Amino acid sequence: MAQPRIQIAVDVDNIARARSVVQAALAAGADWIEIGKPLIEFEGIRAAAELCRSFPGAYVLMDLMIMAAPRKYIEAAAQAGVRNVTVTALAPWETVKAAIDVGHEAGVEVTVDMFNVADPVDCARRAEAAGADYVMVHFGVDQKRNDPSGSPIATLRRVAETVRTPVSYATYDIAESLAACAAGAAVIVQGEPLISAANVEAAVRAFIDETKDRNPNG
Repeated sequence: MAQPRIQIAVDVDNIARARSVVQAALAAGADWIEIGKPLIEFEGIRAAAELCRSFPGAYVLMDLMIMAAPRKYIEAAAQAGVRNVTVTALAPWETVKAAIDVGHEAGVEVTVDMFNVADPVDCARRAEAAGADYVMVHFGVDQKRNDPSGSPIATLRRVAETVRTPVSYATYDIAESLAACAAGAAVIVQGEPLISAANVEAAVRAFIDETKDRNPNG
């Protein structure tokens, strides 16, 4: 099994800070850059175009978490230079399927985010059948705050064993990253606390190096 891609979630609320974090993450060896929901909400989809111009060649995922009417969002993301967008599996399935289809038309990969769905394994099967490029398993920040020891690693393992579609997984620390690799994650997503470190580049590099050096799939 190949080494996982490392996706750094740029969950900040302004372009200037985002540019600094992206520069540090890429210098540290990040494979993918995620434009997180805070930046989208505060700065809008145009933030993607500015970051893609500033970092040509970077693989940029935009965490749109599309809930309805995907075409206008995905086409705008494609024009900005974004390579991957998320659609929430909590949306009507017609929307999920439309997002995948529009993404393929526009040359943008689509990640189906299964956050908080009742049956992630069945959802992953449906997403794979619909042509999703990636599916995602994760535990929300509010869930983590309420249950610090909680982790859907077991769900990740079941999903990874069920579908051939690559599975991404959002982690909270290096221990969870290593556990996710062992459970079959193809993409490891990490934002905080790395992006708030005094030296973001050093923190991200340490996380990437430890994940890849100790990855049982490497």
